[in-house]
Amino acid sequence: MFEVGPNLWLQGFASPWLNLLMKLVSFFGYDWLYAATVIVLGFGWRLRPMLGVMLALLLASAGTHAIKDGFRLPRPVQVDARVLDKGFANQQWQTERGGAEGTFSLPSPVAIDAQRHADAPDYGFLSGHVAAATALCVSFLLWRPRRFWVRAALIAWPGLMALSRMYLGRHFLADVVAGALCGVLAAVLARRLWKLEPPRWLVPAAVVVALACLAWPPLARVPAGQLLGLAITGYAMHKAGWPVPRGGAWRGVARVALAFGVYALTKSLLAWVEHGVDGQGIAWAPTLSTAVATAVVFLGSALLCKRMGLYAMPGPGIAQRTATEAPR
Repeated sequence: MFEVGPNLWLQGFASPWLNLLMKLVSFFGYDWLYAATVIVLGFGWRLRPMLGVMLALLLASAGTHAIKDGFRLPRPVQVDARVLDKGFANQQWQTERGGAEGTFSLPSPVAIDAQRHADAPDYGFLSGHVAAATALCVSFLLWRPRRFWVRAALIAWPGLMALSRMYLGRHFLADVVAGALCGVLAAVLARRLWKLEPPRWLVPAAVVVALACLAWPPLARVPAGQLLGLAITGYAMHKAGWPVPRGGAWRGVARVALAFGVYALTKSLLAWVEHGVDGQGIAWAPTLSTAVATAVVFLGSALLCKRMGLYAMPGPGIAQRTATEAPR
């Protein structure tokens, strides 16, 4: 499934409007847009279930980074000069005809070696766009939404994302299939973890993240820190009680605006801290600082909302019912 045939077939339908559509689909598949969606729905609607969705996205992201750095396989535009690069003539190819020759074979060894020794390697397997889209949509589907059009849209979006990434020459068929499987596994695992009592999985999650970062340096990046920060948030919210929003659309808008304000401030502080420790040889510093920042964004925003009368803060017993609520 690492042949360029499917890419060339899709690009046979190329037109200016289709190029624009596929680029637009890919644009809406970046992690930061999904994170923004979680913040908007979390503080505008219910925080606890949306943090479960965020857990799925982070698991998918961590899996994507690990697999990309583990397999280190090239993209279609890097192995075949015929593949268009986002609708334009290919300028990235490093081997003229380096795609796989069979369904279950890899790109040519020359193509793989060329990308691995590139000045700035950009690996393709697996598709992070498809993994994130699948994790998000499957997480919502597991809530069993009642409206048919909602279910149809959630099913269609990962498929459309896969077509977009192949059409633009960014991924092979194998990349998008593996991305979809990664997203499904992330969504299912996240749901099972999020239904547990946070104290039961906080410590194991922290230990796994720490050991993984020490054993494999490529994992010591943003997703690992965000996973740990989310575990801290879940534990703290479980102990203090999950917030219940007060009525009124204006309160929802205010909560979302406040959360984005806290996010912007925290991101600026995080950049300052990372600049301060740059070059100090502290390998785990980015993971730790990101974990703290993630917890501060959610816990700090919830606390400020409560102080401003935008949230009611019930005890843990009352908050348990929010775990199973689903969108209608």
